[in-house]
Amino acid sequence: MSYEGFLRYSGGAYIAVGLGLLLFPKEWFPSFYDPVFMGSVALASPFLVYLPKMSVNADTPEKKRTVMKIRAMIMASLIMGGIGELGLYQLYRIGFEYDKLAHFTISMLLTFMCVESLMAWKHSSFRKLLWLVAPSVLIAGILWEGLEAASDTVFGTEVWGIYGSFIARDTLWDIYFNTFGILAGMIALLTRHPRAPRENRSFIRHVTRYRGACSR
Repeated sequence: MSYEGFLRYSGGAYIAVGLGLLLFPKEWFPSFYDPVFMGSVALASPFLVYLPKMSVNADTPEKKRTVMKIRAMIMASLIMGGIGELGLYQLYRIGFEYDKLAHFTISMLLTFMCVESLMAWKHSSFRKLLWLVAPSVLIAGILWEGLEAASDTVFGTEVWGIYGSFIARDTLWDIYFNTFGILAGMIALLTRHPRAPRENRSFIRHVTRYRGACSR
């Protein structure tokens, strides 16, 4: 399936799910659902995917492909979080914390795809983009935790922590797994671009040592 087809079908599915959550009786859904909030987010998600297309001037075929890849990456991240909200986050009850897998995978994808896409777009140096993207993804993850806290405060949801419980512990582990995902994305990039310039070699050694220390 092409990126365009993936975005079209995924967007349609999000709209269908959002309308179902908003229109069907609340009693039809599991007790951990917040249908109004979840439905509103589902309807807004396809429009978020269009923001990159609206925000930049993709005036060449190469840039258009890059924007399409970024949009597909955003949609894939939204889907991973969305199916968690629909039930996979409940796997924590049997000892598997799906949200940690989501944090790791999304951070890895964002790091890898953003660097690859920006290299094609701006033809910037590999080293420069690594230093730009990795901290940006980490900061975005921390801001996301803030958005969850704000949602609980403003809308009365229970998305911060584990359904409103164990907030400090869960938030800290979310940030850890974001970091591990970023490091995994960086290692994948370094493997994909092994012929780094001489000035990058110390940086590569530093990243590899840091990943090894975090894994112990």
